[in-house]
Amino acid sequence: MTLKKKVLCIVLACLIIVVGSGAVYGFSILHGIAGEQLDESELNINDLLDEDVVNIAVFGLDGRDDVDGDRSDTIMIATLNFKTGNIKVTSVMRDLMVKIPESKKNDVSYEKINAAYDYGGAALAVKTLNENFDLNISDYVTVNFDCLVDTVDALGGVDVNIADESILYWTNQYIMDVNDKVKKADPFLEHTGVQTVTGVQALAFCRNRYSDSDYMRTQRQREVVEQIVQKAFNVDIFTGLNLLSKVYPYVTTSLSLQEMTTYAKAFMALENKTFLDFRVPTDELSFGDMIDEVWYLVPNTLADNAVVLHKFLYDIDTYTPTDQLMKISNNIADRTGGSTGITIDPNAPYQDYTTNSSNENDSTEPTPSTDNSYNSSGNNSYNNSDNSSDNSDYTSPSEDYTPSDDSSTSGTPDDSADSVE
Repeated sequence: MTLKKKVLCIVLACLIIVVGSGAVYGFSILHGIAGEQLDESELNINDLLDEDVVNIAVFGLDGRDDVDGDRSDTIMIATLNFKTGNIKVTSVMRDLMVKIPESKKNDVSYEKINAAYDYGGAALAVKTLNENFDLNISDYVTVNFDCLVDTVDALGGVDVNIADESILYWTNQYIMDVNDKVKKADPFLEHTGVQTVTGVQALAFCRNRYSDSDYMRTQRQREVVEQIVQKAFNVDIFTGLNLLSKVYPYVTTSLSLQEMTTYAKAFMALENKTFLDFRVPTDELSFGDMIDEVWYLVPNTLADNAVVLHKFLYDIDTYTPTDQLMKISNNIADRTGGSTGITIDPNAPYQDYTTNSSNENDSTEPTPSTDNSYNSSGNNSYNNSDNSSDNSDYTSPSEDYTPSDDSSTSGTPDDSADSVE
């Protein structure tokens, strides 16, 4: 098998790698990948689902030294449908309130889903996804924050749309932070609009959530994912070799070589492969709320979100949640004052509820003003107003950032605070 085919096989095996708060379809070497082998009897797998649809959990961990714990900064479900040829990626919002099963580190709790990885590693994180969404996940891929930079650079960059001045400002703030972490000096972006970006710039773009919301951040992640998938199908042998050598140290997975090869061969035989993306919870089936001084994204209801998710993943007309899921869903409703039971028609045609913009009142962070300024020393500067010559308008990457009540854009984002409950 040629190196190009090996690279293609791994893409088709859906080793979808999510880096920090960014996301990217990744590559790993077919052997020598470390990982935790999961005991399927401990994962609460739903055995009644279509076996031709394979779901793989993907976790991205923040690689920065100043971030405590191992909360999964990004969570996705990669889905291969061997009947339809569809590749699907579902973002799971990290602030989503779910039931986290008991572990050695923690009792049963209802809190943000990203805590599961910290409490019990990949095994507990996979079990949490299965219990809260009636899924059949038995494998995972975990990747470190730093991987995206080398991946994008090896592929010659990706195109992103810097839609407005706020996104431009905050992406540049994140570029400072990423440069400091990976010991690079990539330039700031100088204008809005569609442009080709480097690995550092792409990761900054994917991690940015202060310009709008965590909803839009996951959309940016999926946009980068799709581009890297498309580029991965056309890499030459030298690009593939470079990419493989750079990325594999960052990856752990429970997938064996045989499983990757089996998935790849079966999927390569399919025609008309299609890339689709989704997000849970959906806009119309969730709301944001402060509970015990912690901001949560509350599913309304969890059972409804599971129904919509199953329709998307399995291309089915209806789904009836298990009794276990209904109990979890109702417990969340009791804790948050949300609805109970099923509030949508499970037999209604599938609808993508994620197409609407999120309510800005539910956003995890305030939308920054563009009246403030940012200016870096050197040739790469970005100014948001005529008063941008004062370097005191921003803080250094080493200083903590705390959003102020007036939504100021001053400061450097510090995502380490995102994981503190």
